Formats: sequence, structure tokens, C-alpha cells
Amino acid sequence: MGITSEGQPLFLEAKAHIPEAATPGTRASATSLELIERSLGEARQFYAPRATAGWSNIFYQYANRLAHQYFLRKVNNIPSILLFLYFVNADDMLGPMSEEEWHGAARLIHAVLGLPKDLKRYGILDAFLDVKQLRDVGKGL
Repeated sequence: MGITSEGQPLFLEAKAHIPEAATPGTRASATSLELIERSLGEARQFYAPRATAGWSNIFYQYANRLAHQYFLRKVNNIPSILLFLYFVNADDMLGPMSEEEWHGAARLIHAVLGLPKDLKRYGILDAFLDVKQLRDVGKGL
């Protein structure tokens, strides 16, 4: 978590390889699961009113981040930003070698969760960072 130059809360979720995005469902207790399901259901209704997918199963972590953004922006009227940062060329993580691979994974996540393609109007953004370029810059220092 951080603050933008405009003073808005910024939440950052970083991924270096696609399997990392396919998180298992929550393992919460029955009591907690009820609250989680209700919160995820409210967020799902906000982002994708026609969606029927369960958000507490596969891609739970992604759905959970969306629910936090919903809680801040919609419920509490705090103009926050949620940034999904995807690393490209992270050889040591066997991650995607291109942005297109990440775009494909994001399309799959959105399809499974019933989300629209673009969530920018909700303050949810995707960014891509090429690890190879970072290494090249580091060599020049």
C-alpha cells in the first residue's frame, strides 16, 4: 500500500508468473466464510451485476483485491487506486515473456469471474514491468 502524488491510497498487487494468479479458494472458518461470501457478493454485484460465478474459489485473491477496492471507493467514498503489476521477462520465475501473455491471463480471470474487460472506471489498472529492462538499467549504474 502507498499514496499517489495526489494523496490517493494506492494498493499494489504484483505477479511474476501466471500460476501465481490462480490462487485457491479461501480456507476461512464457517463464520468468517459467511462474511467473506457476503462481501465478495456485494463487490461482484457492483462490478459485474449479471455475474453468477462464486468469487471465493479459484482466483479468490484477485476477487478479494476487487472487494477491498469496492469497500474503499464505493462503501467509504475513498478515491483509491488498485494496481495489478505484472512482471514480464522474469526468467527466474518462469514468467510470461510478453504483455500479451498477461493480457490473456487477465482475460481468463475476468471471464471466470464474470467481469467486464476494463475496470479503469473503478480505479483498477494494469501495468507491466519488463524485468529485462530493469536489469539493463541496473548494469549501467
